[in-house]
This record gives sequence, C-alpha cells and structure tokens, in this order.
Amino acid sequence: MQVSLSSNFSRFSPNDSSGSSDAPAQQAEAPEALNPEEVAPEAERSPSAEAGSTDDALIEEAIALYTPVPPQASADSAAMRRNLSRMLAWAKGLEQSGGRDLASVRILGTGMRSVVVRVNFEAADPAEAAEALPSSLILKRYRRKDSTQNAGGFGYLRERYGLPALNEQVPGLFPRFYGADAELRVIALEDVSAGTAEGEQYSVAHALTEGTKEQALNALDYYVGAYRSLARAGIMGEAVESYRANLARADRKAQFPGAIASPALAERGLKRIYGVDEQEHLEDREGFELPEDLESRSTLPPAVEELSFRFRRVVQPFFTKRPPVPEQFKLNRGRVYMLSSGDFSPQNVLIGPAEEAPVRIVDAEGTCLHHRGFPFVEAMLGFPSSPEYPRYRVDRQRALPALYSALFDDAPLEAHLAEDLAVCTAVTVCVLVELYSASPRAALLPMIRREGAQLMRLLLQISGSQDATLAECAERLDSPE
Repeated sequence: MQVSLSSNFSRFSPNDSSGSSDAPAQQAEAPEALNPEEVAPEAERSPSAEAGSTDDALIEEAIALYTPVPPQASADSAAMRRNLSRMLAWAKGLEQSGGRDLASVRILGTGMRSVVVRVNFEAADPAEAAEALPSSLILKRYRRKDSTQNAGGFGYLRERYGLPALNEQVPGLFPRFYGADAELRVIALEDVSAGTAEGEQYSVAHALTEGTKEQALNALDYYVGAYRSLARAGIMGEAVESYRANLARADRKAQFPGAIASPALAERGLKRIYGVDEQEHLEDREGFELPEDLESRSTLPPAVEELSFRFRRVVQPFFTKRPPVPEQFKLNRGRVYMLSSGDFSPQNVLIGPAEEAPVRIVDAEGTCLHHRGFPFVEAMLGFPSSPEYPRYRVDRQRALPALYSALFDDAPLEAHLAEDLAVCTAVTVCVLVELYSASPRAALLPMIRREGAQLMRLLLQISGSQDATLAECAERLDSPE
C-alpha cells in the first residue's frame, strides 16, 4: 500500500528551538591504517625535513591569529610548531604546489581527532596558471598514533580512501584528494572554498539557524539534492568494492570494513536506556569470549538481546566479514544502502556560487556504507548529532517528504522498511545517549529521546507494523530516567 508521508509529518512535534547550543560532543572513534600494498599512490615526501625561516614566520603568524573555541585545543605549543613545520615541508613537495612558495597559513581547527590547516600558495606564473594549479589546499593531520592502522571509527583511513571513492561515485560533490603521508598521518585535499568571496559560500546549517523560513527551505533543497545524488550512485559500483578492499588491507583486524563507524556506541547506549550494568555483562564487550559452558547462558534482558541483534543487522549488514559485498545482499538489501561521508550534519553541506558545483560536502572521516534511513532520521529529529541542535529549523511537512523520495526513490513505506527506519531511529538515539550522558549536552537527551520515541511510533503506525519489540523500545525512550 502506498503511504503518503507528507500527510503524517504534521503529527510529529517540531523541535523546541528555545534551547541554547552547546559545543559538539566528540564522537569516540578508532584511528586508521594506510594500505600496505599501496593501492593508490602517495604523494612524495619533501626532500627537506625542516621548513625555512619564511615558513617559520608563517607558522608563528597562524598560531597568533588562531583563537580556539572549546573543545578545540590551543595551537601555541612546541609540538604544534614542529608538526606544522613538517606538514608544510611535505605540502611543498605535492604536485599541486607546482614548486611555488607559501603565501600564508591559516589554522582552521585543532579538534580531538585532527588538526586542519589551509595553505595558500604564491600566485602562479602564466605557464603554471595554464596548468590550473590550485591557489590553496587543505591539510589534515590526525592525532591518534594508530590512525593509520585502525579503520573502526572516524579518522585517517576512511577519509584517505573514502574521498577517491566518493568522488568516483558522485564527481565534484566532495573535495578532490591530493595526497597522503602515512608517517605524518596527513592528507591533502582540495580547498572547496578557494576563489569564493566572504559570504558567497555558506553551510546549510547557517541557513537553518540564521536564515528566513524561505532560505531554510531552499537550503534543505540543496541538502536533499546532495543526498539524492549519493543515493542514486548506490553500492553497486567498483568504487565501493575498492573502498572496502582498501580498508580491509589497511586494517587486518577490521571485521566489517566500510560499515558504519563505532557501532558499539549504540549497544552501550541501549544498555543505559534499559538499565543494564555493563560490568555485569562483560561477555558483550568486544574481544571477550565466554567459556563454552556459559555461552548459552546470557543474562541480558530478551528485549536488549533482540534489539542488539537488529542494530547489528542494520549497522553491519554484510553476510561476510571481508569484501566483496555478497551479490545476494546487493540484490535483497542493496537498494536501501548507500555510500556517503557518514556524517549527516548540515554544517558539512556547503552552498556556493559555482554553477558547475553549487553544493559541496566536506569531512569524509566517517565514510561508510549505511542504511539510507540514517540521514532521513537525522533530518526528522532536527539533526540532533550536530552542534547547533536544537536551533535548526526543519520544516518536516514541506521539506522531508522530498528527502524520503530522494533516498528511497518514492518506495511505499511498507512495514519492513518502516521497521528498518525505526531501528535507525533507535540506533541514532542510543548513540547520542552514550555520547552525551556525561557531557554538557546531557540536558538535550530528554528531548532527543522523546522525539525519537514519537518518530518510531509514527513510522510503525502509518505502515501498520505490529512490531512489539520496537514499540517497547519507543516506550523506553519516552519514559523518564
């Protein structure tokens, strides 16, 4: 039966936009490893290990101009100067530098995962200009020392191999990948803001928080268009297989290379919601094996066991742990999965003036194959994983039916798909419960839980699903702690 979603969105309560924004919680993640077989060529290291005095002056200027906003770290340290010096020396050896000197350096961020720097080059001479050398590029250095050996969470490996795959899937949507250095844990990528004047490029998030109602709707149209392109690309292409194969070779311990990052967060959040003490259930921790005579004696509540299984079925859907993705999966479930950056924040979707690429998506640290329900749920809940939540103004009745159509190609919301979306909702809420419980954003959890429960009930109701386990989960989310 065809079900019209637009007629039901008005029944879902809008976000309370009166709350103040907090600094974003940092998602737990595992760093990542470089492909030992060098599937893609790495940029050559600069022959000089130290930058010259001119580069040192640029570094000092960049540090002086940088004002970190918590939870960003200070850039004024000997270690930061040393790392920046090595990064700049390496960047000057990239093909995209064309042998040019550096004109300026700007520190864009010093987060828990990575340090992000914009490097501007001196103007190219006419011959170099003909080669279309970029005027600037972005350098990202990952902090975790094992970030070139672990593909489990957000980080180096997913972005290093994700950007080429994403750009093969949807050319021009993501920054171009210029090079990587495993020893420095640095990647170089296109500066998508190059050539734009102040105010010409802005994020969808900015329009949703600062724009008029009409500007917010127009911005969501760009967001929908970007995800329509990603959904149409699907998971059938060689780029997807290549991405998973690269991760598998780089991280030999990866069980489901390319699946959604940090999957254990959802199950830990689920146990919090059901009041299960982690200390009493060591058997559920990664790498813990029960003695054979105890394997069948699980003391987890049946609902938690059932939901954990269903979480894994959606988050880690492949029938085999290593590539390739089974053909049977592609045929049966492939149409509801997609490859994306894995971060559905409207902050990362940029609207610009360029006719050939009016929308760009940045930050591919979480590149993964995932159920198409996750970006839909994020938008339906008002983007609770993003730092300005609950200030985003999302017109669910007018904008989100278009997102559903873009992701699911106007498929009817039958019970099986609705239950998948309800599981995606539960996973999203449980991850945030785990991440936010001990942070300043804990005050947002009652709203997130309440609206997650409302969305789950709505999905089950309009599809006619009688799924008792998901209905009980919605009740748990909606109950006071």
